[in-house]
Amino acid sequence: MYYDPDEIRITLARKKTELRQIIELQRANLKTSVGAEVAETQGFLSAVHDYDVLEDMNNNTAAVIAKKGTKVVGYALAMLRPYAAKIPTLTPVWALQDGSEMNGELLGGVNYLGMGQVCVAEEARGQKVVDRMYKYMRSCYSLHYPYLITSIDVNNTRSRRVHERIGFKELSIQTATTGQEWVVVGWDWVRRE
Repeated sequence: MYYDPDEIRITLARKKTELRQIIELQRANLKTSVGAEVAETQGFLSAVHDYDVLEDMNNNTAAVIAKKGTKVVGYALAMLRPYAAKIPTLTPVWALQDGSEMNGELLGGVNYLGMGQVCVAEEARGQKVVDRMYKYMRSCYSLHYPYLITSIDVNNTRSRRVHERIGFKELSIQTATTGQEWVVVGWDWVRRE
């Protein structure tokens, strides 16, 4: 099934049903849930969020979602530093981000917005939904945060290409304490590159 891009609306997540649909999309797109070919060509996720943590995160910095009618077909989770400790998979990743530099600044000393995760349902891919969600996120949060920072599994080439296309710059490639290798990328919202 293919969705007309004009039928996909970008907005902020405000309802419990939307948060539940985000978790459903997470489960369906985990690296362990998709085959090797899909992981290589379409990308994959590394974590599923606990509902209570996701709801709390969303109450502080609402996630950007893409909706077709009432169905969530994409999301971009905004994440603040205190939540890194509540998501074990992301705790070591946030430490890598904080140890990276952007524009000569050590990120550990900067109040940046973290990208908790971005995902688009299979039927909505190839329509620049991620671009639209990130543009909307920037319009919502760029007055409060100078950068949007995220880390991508080094093997997730699709995600790396998408982030580069949007304007993220590679800051570092590091190995977390878990042994997992990550690419830390950042999008400068102040310079508007």
